[in-house]
Amino acid sequence: MSDELKSAWEIALEKMEASGETRVEELSEEQKEAIAETRRKYRARIAEAEINSAARIRGALESGQVDQIQGLQEELSRERRKLGDRMESKVEEIREGKGD
Repeated sequence: MSDELKSAWEIALEKMEASGETRVEELSEEQKEAIAETRRKYRARIAEAEINSAARIRGALESGQVDQIQGLQEELSRERRKLGDRMESKVEEIREGKGD
């Protein structure tokens, strides 16, 4: 028996790998750092979009333009999705060794 305790995540990955369901590849420290930085960068952009959208929605409410609110909410949803997709694309590039 190993002296090192394993997390539930590690145990699940080992079981999946043993059953042939998936191949888990190790990432280098540089890749892990690049992925973390990419996620931080895109999460910050998403937060910025949310703050800007909230300000625009508040402005629409204050000026009585309630009909614009749904459009602003849909715009925010599209922006979140676009940034999220870009983030995952960059992360995948890093995993494949193509990103910086």
